[in-house]
Amino acid sequence: MEQYCIDALSAVEIIFFAGFEFNDIKNKLIFDLGSGTGRLSIASALLNAKYVISVDVDWNPLKILIKNIKNLGLENIIFPICSEINNFEFSKSHLPSNLEITTIMNPPFGVQKRTADRVFLKKAFSYSDIIYSIHLNNEKVDKFVNNYAKRFNWNIDYAIPFNLTLEKSFPFHTQKTKRINVKIFRFLKQPK
Repeated sequence: MEQYCIDALSAVEIIFFAGFEFNDIKNKLIFDLGSGTGRLSIASALLNAKYVISVDVDWNPLKILIKNIKNLGLENIIFPICSEINNFEFSKSHLPSNLEITTIMNPPFGVQKRTADRVFLKKAFSYSDIIYSIHLNNEKVDKFVNNYAKRFNWNIDYAIPFNLTLEKSFPFHTQKTKRINVKIFRFLKQPK
């Protein structure tokens, strides 16, 4: 698994961009797929998301998120779920029709396990109104993400270059920190 924790500054900047540039956070149901310790979830809650559902396969980072939820008094806003993305099911049928869903995610990049990002995108395409997803910034990835979105009738309306700082978290990492070039893609459904 590629469990890179997004740095706190990047998490705040991304959520601030989504919340103030596009009004995609306030009073919305936010899904944070692959949430880890929940930095994107907490930033969303602090920018007045109505609810945040944080999904991760690893119980250890979710325990950190739960502790932070309690410390920040966000128990009625953020709801952690331990599940593989493949097994996570969600239906909009029980939601108020005016409640919009924004998915914000930092999925695996598919470097250690090819195609690992696809399951995250496919899941988000199945129920979201707006999606923000972080991917490596290169021509091959851009082409893939664009074509994959079109297969599910989604368009990319913004692709913002961004630098993430990754901290050493795996034995194969040789540096204490490393800055990587990514893009934050904002996806919109194509009209029917």
